[in-house]
Amino acid sequence: MKFFKGIYNYIASLSRGEEVLSDRRKFTYIFSAFAFVHTVSAVFFIILHNSLLITFNILSVLLYFGLISLARKKHYLMVSLISEIEVLLAVTLISFTYGSMLGYSLYCFAMIPTIFYITSTVKEMKHPAAYCYIFSFITLLVFFTIIVSEPFFTIPDVLSARPIFTLVVRLFNAAVAFFFTLVFSLLFVWEMKSNNSQLLRRNQQLVEVARKDPLTKLANRRSMMERLNLSMQSLKSDNHPFSVILCDIDHFKKVNDVYGHDCGDKVLVTVANMISSQLRDTDFVCRWGGEEILIVIDGRLQTAAAIAERMRGNIEATEVMHEGQPVKVTMTFGVAQAELSYRIEDLIQLADTRLYYGKEHGRNQVVSQDMKE
Repeated sequence: MKFFKGIYNYIASLSRGEEVLSDRRKFTYIFSAFAFVHTVSAVFFIILHNSLLITFNILSVLLYFGLISLARKKHYLMVSLISEIEVLLAVTLISFTYGSMLGYSLYCFAMIPTIFYITSTVKEMKHPAAYCYIFSFITLLVFFTIIVSEPFFTIPDVLSARPIFTLVVRLFNAAVAFFFTLVFSLLFVWEMKSNNSQLLRRNQQLVEVARKDPLTKLANRRSMMERLNLSMQSLKSDNHPFSVILCDIDHFKKVNDVYGHDCGDKVLVTVANMISSQLRDTDFVCRWGGEEILIVIDGRLQTAAAIAERMRGNIEATEVMHEGQPVKVTMTFGVAQAELSYRIEDLIQLADTRLYYGKEHGRNQVVSQDMKE
């Protein structure tokens, strides 16, 4: 019951795009299933009084317990080879003893998806493609050899005398072979989908890392340039206005010198979070460089200036606590509206010029117009 519960949980986890079984556990479950089939087969051959096959199946059960121990040491290729040879040997020996009446040749079909599943999902298997094709070919060769030899088999009297028993054994083997074929085919498909989903998520995470500033979690300069290009295209094609706000933390070097870089980082993160929380879905913000933050506002200059003033007031009213000590923070803002004649560099330069004027004339203010000295 534990084996079937494990398989059920594994299938459920794969359907959710998760993976819960390690390679070692995969082999443990597979070999436990093989040992179970050999145990039942040993009982069958006890009923048939075949001492050779009784001994063979008991030894096979012991072999699989040994293979489970080897799998825990990650000897995956070795245990795979041994198990597949053992299955083919068992199928051949039983089929040439009793013919195909007992249905053991059906395990040849079940072996193929099992081989593909193991070689495709176990991460430490070497040369998986060649391995699975060679053993699949050998498995089919064994099956067709049994079929071709069928006319030369003589049905043992012990089977003729036990038609119901023979049917039960055949049905058991057919059910197990079908179960293995179905389960490992589904596991193969689902785990491939799971791996693809995980790969897609990792790629998305890498893309996100490449587009975000690691400290503030704001977009980085590259992402901002993409957004600025799109906004400029929209301005030229649809005359849709947009503005930019370039802001800078006042006396940030002094914060680092007096309180340390940890405090400086905390100030940056606090400011970034406050600015992000006050923007609309149509706006865009990035860490432009150092303590500078650049914002694209969907709207005209007046809208951007009002948003900047609201940000300035909220930041001025905030204290960043560092080691129990409050640190006052203020910011200066330069605001500019894009024009059809501007390049992106011109727009940012205009915002920077206004920011610089604010820095030179008292800081902690919003400058949205050209000012005369």
